[in-house]
Amino acid sequence: MDILKNLNSRLTIDSDLVEIVPGGEEDIKEVIEQSPIQLPEDYLNFLHAISGSKKSCITFLVDKSDDSTLSISIWSARYSLEALEEFSDSISDDEFFDNAWMIGDDLGDFVYYYAEGKEGFGLYRDEAGILCIEKAEKIADSLTDFLVKGIGIDVALTYPIRKRN
Repeated sequence: MDILKNLNSRLTIDSDLVEIVPGGEEDIKEVIEQSPIQLPEDYLNFLHAISGSKKSCITFLVDKSDDSTLSISIWSARYSLEALEEFSDSISDDEFFDNAWMIGDDLGDFVYYYAEGKEGFGLYRDEAGILCIEKAEKIADSLTDFLVKGIGIDVALTYPIRKRN
């Protein structure tokens, strides 16, 4: 399924921050080689659709019921590799980087990633400075569930109530 052609009605592509260009085959190959986990086909197909541009991501705007707008950013293959380097230099938790692959953020405090977490394999989110799979919140089982079916949009954008240890 083409995620970009079937976006959830709550999402719109931020046209100011995107240039959708297919490609980036070498970067995608490197993502597959660098990822410590098997990445889902829908995510890899999505990367093929957006990674030919020099832009770092595709950003989706989410209209909320209170007339505010929040953002969900899914990184290109090249930027995922750059983020891996940046985050692994500043966060010394090898367990996280051995078991997860970061795919985006909310242009703020949260990072989105694939991992096998407490609720099984899927998309999770956590605070950028913490990145703890065991304490992360699951967003959805897949990128398609998230961006097409709308599963987890509210989870992805709300601040967690629980306290972190």
